[in-house]
Amino acid sequence: MSPVHASVCTPVVTSRGTLTTAATNQLTGTIDATGCDIGDYIISSGSVSALIVHDANQYGIFVDSQLGTITVSISGATVSNVGAHTGTAFTPNGVQTGIGIIFDSGPGGPLASGSIDSSTISAYQKGGIVINHDSDVSTTNNVVTGLGPVNFIAQNGIEYARDAVGTIRRNTVSGNFYSGNTGVLANGSPCGGSNPACPPGRQFVSTGILLVLIDPNNIKRGQNDASDNQHPFAIVTDNAFD
Repeated sequence: MSPVHASVCTPVVTSRGTLTTAATNQLTGTIDATGCDIGDYIISSGSVSALIVHDANQYGIFVDSQLGTITVSISGATVSNVGAHTGTAFTPNGVQTGIGIIFDSGPGGPLASGSIDSSTISAYQKGGIVINHDSDVSTTNNVVTGLGPVNFIAQNGIEYARDAVGTIRRNTVSGNFYSGNTGVLANGSPCGGSNPACPPGRQFVSTGILLVLIDPNNIKRGQNDASDNQHPFAIVTDNAFD
């Protein structure tokens, strides 16, 4: 399949609002998503193989089950430069978007299930992989690499949130580290980053693997290398880290 260049971005109504996409249900090839919110918007069951997506503004690959239950397997994908752009240049900032691969359905939507295997996700603004809202997905053998220490956003490598379930195994997650501040304490010292004096659960920190509003017993995990992150792993019971 020949590369897709997003000279025209197509409007789509997603579970996260009206956005634009460079491609819909593309299973392989290359997508240049420059100027579009989404690289590949997937709303049908299928197997994605060796797909390359780069330079989307909000989501590299968005698997959205809002229209009905779907199962999508993603293998050997490469996703990069997802987040804010200045012209064609990737210029990440503190806006809480910029996700490499996401499975979602919106609150109460139909089930999205599937897998992400042997894929490479890098240069994302907020998160590498997000599995959200009751989705059932296995993430295995992936390489997820953040921006390294940055002071403008708290990145997360792999996040399962809001009753999502699945398996997280044999992934290599690194380079997620927030070096900025999130306010000041009563004594005037900064609250944020790794300051131990900040109220528990209210620091803005980066994690390699993050579980939010989820029963950790519903996640099978192990054999992950989550080194070189501010925190390798975290479980939180509210949206403080998200």
